[in-house]
Amino acid sequence: MHVKESILIALHCMRAGRLRTAITMLGIVISIAVVIAAGGLSSALNSSFRDNFNANFKSITVLPMQAQFVAGGAGARSITDADVEALRQESDPAAVADVIPTVSGMVMVRHGAEQIRGDVVGASAGFVSTAGGYLPLVGGRMFTDQQYEGKARTVLLSADIAGFLFGDPAAAVGGSVDIGRFGFQVIGVLGPAATDTALMPMTTARACLFGGLRTVSGITVLATQLGTVQSAINQTNSILDRQHMVTTPGLRDFGVTASQPINMYADQLLDLVVWFTAVTIMIALFISALGLANIMLVTVVERTSEIGIRRAVGARRAAIMRQFLIESMIIAGFGGALGVGLGVSVVLAGQWLLPMVAPLDGVPRLSIQVVAAAFGISLLVGLVAGAVPAYRASRLHPWHALCH
Repeated sequence: MHVKESILIALHCMRAGRLRTAITMLGIVISIAVVIAAGGLSSALNSSFRDNFNANFKSITVLPMQAQFVAGGAGARSITDADVEALRQESDPAAVADVIPTVSGMVMVRHGAEQIRGDVVGASAGFVSTAGGYLPLVGGRMFTDQQYEGKARTVLLSADIAGFLFGDPAAAVGGSVDIGRFGFQVIGVLGPAATDTALMPMTTARACLFGGLRTVSGITVLATQLGTVQSAINQTNSILDRQHMVTTPGLRDFGVTASQPINMYADQLLDLVVWFTAVTIMIALFISALGLANIMLVTVVERTSEIGIRRAVGARRAAIMRQFLIESMIIAGFGGALGVGLGVSVVLAGQWLLPMVAPLDGVPRLSIQVVAAAFGISLLVGLVAGAVPAYRASRLHPWHALCH
């Protein structure tokens, strides 16, 4: 019997047992849909982690601290513009990508009759590179280097402040607020993680709010990559030791810290999510394969007489085995096709919905390789699940089958 005839017989038998076939397909549909949806969501989480949080794990924070002093020693020094400039000039560009100073303080932010106390942060335009993962822009834009140099009165508000003052955070962009004695244009809105924060150019913060001080609240040193973080830390300590005339590390009046341990734990968490998803998918596919194999075994029993007739009129064992294998693969293939459709729909819906409800989770990506692999898995499930029933059907003796 040719393959075409086997397919036609398999389709006819499937139509005869529509309900059973549909129930069998359902498990495969769900399993394949989960494969595609999980692949899209996993890629979203990984890309979001790499794009939004990697910069934070390459960030090194420098803060002033009270040093322990020996008798006759000098007092603790503040961190100043001279320290920032020294780090920019003396750091190795292969290890240090940027040096971002910040100033901060609590100031009243007003709009109309509403007012709220906020934490004003003055920084350079590169601040978004180091805090983008924790302070993502959900509207508007970051201020530019030109606005920084020109002391532009522009500000980005946290969603909390923008919502309190304007009713809707989206309505804040393009509006104006009063901070201290000066008016500022709102050019952006920060994500919900930026609680009660107002971000502006450091030059503006100094000129309008904190006076013309030459000190900074802290410095963020951005390493070029994760592998150069330790080198950047060593260089930062060495340069600031010279600037602050520190000869003993234990007497430093500044602290240098990095968040690499968080990176390690985050990587482990992502790996755990990937493995958990993979195990869940494998269990679902295994259950689907068992269900299909059970249905095919029942089908062999129900069609024993038919098998006996076909064997009696000359059908070879290979033809009988091929028929049941094809039937099993057709069921799995149809289920896989429906699962692919469902999984692709879920990923496309996620691309539209997730950026609105969970912007930090990334955007699911539809991978042709994952779709093709998922459909191939469905065919493999059909082949494996149908192998034993097909073999049993092919081994039935014609006389015994006819007497069934």
